[in-house]
Amino acid sequence: MQNELEGLYNMLVSQTDIMKNVDELVEKQIEHELMQFKELATWSDYECERDKYMAVAEVAKKESFMAGFNYAVRLLEGTHNP
Repeated sequence: MQNELEGLYNMLVSQTDIMKNVDELVEKQIEHELMQFKELATWSDYECERDKYMAVAEVAKKESFMAGFNYAVRLLEGTHNP
């Protein structure tokens, strides 16, 4: 089921306007968090650090989608455990 959900996310969800808005918000927040680092680091170091943050954010978005989807299915099945 995990592979199917990941495929669904990659095919449908990650390319939606809603996720593009989320991407913009995440990118702005990352830029804000790295503002001081950007002033002190080389451009290459800054890009490397930014890419790490972006990779973590991408994993979080995908895992959150899959957890939410699983939760919704359990609710619909009536097997929800709080």
